[in-house]
Amino acid sequence: MVCEAFTMYAGTIYKDCRQIALALAVLGTVSSASLAFAQTLNVQQEEDPRRANNAARITKEVSPSDSGTDDKERVQASYQPKGIALGSFILFPAIENEVLFNSNIYSTRDNVKADIVDKVMPEIKLRSRFSEHAVNFTARAEQFLYRTHDAENHLDANIMADGRYDLSRDWEANGLLSFNRSYEDRGSPDAVAGEHPTLTNTYFTRLGSKQRSGRMTYAAVLTLDRRLYGDVSTSTGTAINNSDRNRIESEGTVSASYELFPGYAAVAELSANRRHYDDRRDDLGFERSSWGYAARTGVSVDLSQLVRGDFTVGYMAQDYEDSRFTDPHGLSVRASFNWTPSKLTVVVPSLERSIQETTASQTSALVRTSAGLLVRHELERNIVLTASGKVFNDYYEGTRQSNWTYEARLRGIWALAPEYYVGAETGTRIRTSTVKSSEFTQTVMLLRLGAHL
Repeated sequence: MVCEAFTMYAGTIYKDCRQIALALAVLGTVSSASLAFAQTLNVQQEEDPRRANNAARITKEVSPSDSGTDDKERVQASYQPKGIALGSFILFPAIENEVLFNSNIYSTRDNVKADIVDKVMPEIKLRSRFSEHAVNFTARAEQFLYRTHDAENHLDANIMADGRYDLSRDWEANGLLSFNRSYEDRGSPDAVAGEHPTLTNTYFTRLGSKQRSGRMTYAAVLTLDRRLYGDVSTSTGTAINNSDRNRIESEGTVSASYELFPGYAAVAELSANRRHYDDRRDDLGFERSSWGYAARTGVSVDLSQLVRGDFTVGYMAQDYEDSRFTDPHGLSVRASFNWTPSKLTVVVPSLERSIQETTASQTSALVRTSAGLLVRHELERNIVLTASGKVFNDYYEGTRQSNWTYEARLRGIWALAPEYYVGAETGTRIRTSTVKSSEFTQTVMLLRLGAHL
């Protein structure tokens, strides 16, 4: 199927070759500059503060995320809970309570409504402590209680199990199973104007394998994502059918990397996907099922005391079954770097261009281009501060609608003891659009109190 896709799109790929060549030229320049910078700093491979015992816990994260739910695990080890020993496992129970102010709960331009939200979040984590292999289990619930607009009250929940099997020192297999019950964000491009937010149930499976052989590293990943959407009604009682959004998204990815010299590796990645809707046609008569692929190449960098991460660039395309849809295609970029300027600070710039699924009217897909920056700093052994900013553009393929979204967040966590912590956060989200009704501004402020064992 992938070969047929390359044949089908050969003419189109040729037209975009200059874009890809330009990106590869930029990639080469960035790689050369990084190497020169590392040489200028006289970096020593054996002295990596990200892995040193006296470095901050945050600098040791391989792929730092902007998830506030993980902040309690980012303070120093002496402020971490000991857990409850259960044979070869350790159980970590926790509970959080948040009081949150949302200036625009419906994410609308007009008729803006604000509210105060109480959130209660119990959680358990079960971690293995085998000499090899690993098995983990996590269960978390989030109860949202709105002080005034109680129609927005809802319960989110997530159950996840993941594991790793070490076939040998250089070969591992891994997998993940999860169920996620959540309610669609009012600011989502696909959100419908229901009296209640839309319930979404997601079943996700990932199977993968990774093997190292000399300077080569091979990896393969298969994912299966099942999504089910609940129906809602409007304030007038009119029913909104969401079942035509139900679908299965599957994707297979193979990749290989070759260590050119210490700190630099060449990488190549090829993926193919299938997005299949339960209903052959949605309520407007469109066939939304599709298949697509992406091919990228680039470099992987791991320079001690400086930076590690990946920069890949290539081509992507998605082919929809409905001939009335415009099929998105073009440049694909994925980059994320983990820079540790000191033992207490990590800086993570990122850039990505991808094709996102949508069920917006008359639109086949969203072509999303996003750039972000995350900065995390250990102010004290028990105080971690995080600042992040992100800007992304959603281009609606077929209608030419274009949305720009700007997000900024600042938060901190203070571990008072291994069993207790407090936190605070403030954030703003601003959206501008060629469709004025899609614009909104939203500010969120919250205080958090948590306990764990």
